[in-house]
Amino acid sequence: MKRPGALGYAAAALALAGAWLLGQETAPPSRGVPLPEIGTELGEFPAGAMKPLADQACLHCHSSDMVRQQRLTEKQWTAEVGKMMGWGAAVPEDKKDALVSYLVEHFGPDNDRFHPVIARPLGH
Repeated sequence: MKRPGALGYAAAALALAGAWLLGQETAPPSRGVPLPEIGTELGEFPAGAMKPLADQACLHCHSSDMVRQQRLTEKQWTAEVGKMMGWGAAVPEDKKDALVSYLVEHFGPDNDRFHPVIARPLGH
């Protein structure tokens, strides 16, 4: 008889852990913060001349919270925008520097304005 290898044991352990978690009756702790209702809207980009471009270029792939939580330098934002353009973000080359300036102004190293939305799983 062939004995299961480490991968088989790991799969069995994950299956048992998943079954245990699914059977839990209590919701995870909310850390004292009321959780938002389903349908809660995430934050928007701040007002500014480049907000429409940021909306159009960034929000096709992820929420504004992905950007709003960043604390990147100008050099880092330049690299990030270039990378996203390579992945298809529609940023005209002649607007790239202005978009980077907007991102640095609002989401640079001193960004302390972001507060994540705490969500709860359905059914809890």
